[in-house]
Amino acid sequence: MKFNKCLLLTVFLFPWLVTVASAQPELGRSRYLKNVSEARNRALTNTILPIVTGITAANVIENNTIQTLGSALAIYGLVMGPSGGNFYAEDYLRGGLGVAARAGVGYFMLLDATRELMGKEVAESMTWDNKDVKLTDTKVLIGTGVLLGTIVYNIISSKASVNEFNSSKGYQVELSGEKVGKNIYPVLSAKVGF
Repeated sequence: MKFNKCLLLTVFLFPWLVTVASAQPELGRSRYLKNVSEARNRALTNTILPIVTGITAANVIENNTIQTLGSALAIYGLVMGPSGGNFYAEDYLRGGLGVAARAGVGYFMLLDATRELMGKEVAESMTWDNKDVKLTDTKVLIGTGVLLGTIVYNIISSKASVNEFNSSKGYQVELSGEKVGKNIYPVLSAKVGF
């Protein structure tokens, strides 16, 4: 048990350290444009940190209140976290549809699999998982696939959300590469709408 607690503590601290290290200000950031890397960072951070923190708290700390809060935090990370990049880019429709899909799938298909997917402590603190199911159950497989698919979709679609936001502001600056022969040259392109 001591090894499990040390492992969970390490898994808990690593994402926090990475976030602190990458939180340095970025040069050339515009007040008017959104940044794709910032959107993806928000989506990943809002997903990974609450899940790791919540599951770690539910498994390490022997307090019912902390276990319940940790479990709720983990569920927040699964449901709301991936849409963080879409919400940052003010694409509330795409982010909201992702949240609705994950919440619906979680409620209708994965509610009884909480114990198997997130651990005994999380299931006991949330008090809704009363049945034992197998992870190979069709309902669990489909629900997990849809849940993971919407998580990946929302994180990847944050780029489209940022590009839509920036193009709606009337201008967009993009740095890309252009291959000429065997060499690749940087190309700075700007789009201005009137």
